[in-house]
Amino acid sequence: MYLDNYDNYVFDLYGTLIDINTDERAAKTWKKWLKILDREKIKHPDYIRFRRDFFELDKLYRAEATQKTGSKYPEIEILNVYRELFDDYGNKPVVDEKLNELSYAFRACSRKYYRLYDGVPEFLKKLRSSGKKVYILSNAQASYTLPEILHFGLDKMVDDCIISSDCGYMKPEGAFFEILIGRHSLERSRTVMIGDSSFSDGGVAKNCGTDFIHLAGENSSKIFYIKNL
Repeated sequence: MYLDNYDNYVFDLYGTLIDINTDERAAKTWKKWLKILDREKIKHPDYIRFRRDFFELDKLYRAEATQKTGSKYPEIEILNVYRELFDDYGNKPVVDEKLNELSYAFRACSRKYYRLYDGVPEFLKKLRSSGKKVYILSNAQASYTLPEILHFGLDKMVDDCIISSDCGYMKPEGAFFEILIGRHSLERSRTVMIGDSSFSDGGVAKNCGTDFIHLAGENSSKIFYIKNL
């Protein structure tokens, strides 16, 4: 498949542009994060109870979102989970700015490493200098993901970035991709979805009538060294 066949390139983020490893359930993650909460004077139970409460409430919110939207792939706003738990533990209301800060602190505690795949900046620059449009469509939480996008300067490498927590849907739900298509009046036959998941990335492309390039296996990012663009 020749990449020059398209005008619009829609990239998945994690596993496609960013190589990352996180563990949100690890005891180490929670113990590190609770130390931050202690410094901020946020009341909380022990990490075992907090971890249980967090994932149970996350699951409940997702079940309610499924019922409300009728979608098999709804997305929630994780800040609402943090907010409700902090309230339940007897804290004063936490302002949104601080809530975002604490949410990202949890993300940072869970992260083992993260980096851009080799060749990503050069490849995205080459696409855009060739007159192509470049977008990110990511299943993610904005409070976790936007700081990582800014850290790598990806906001300056793409024309738009849409994150599932801002939209209420996740890939492969077609309604998620339709937001991007509608916002930029993308011609489907000239648009390609690129990602590492045949289920979510390939599924959303199929549901919206666009082509799909599957980056599979180790060194899948070798696509970023294609020279015949």
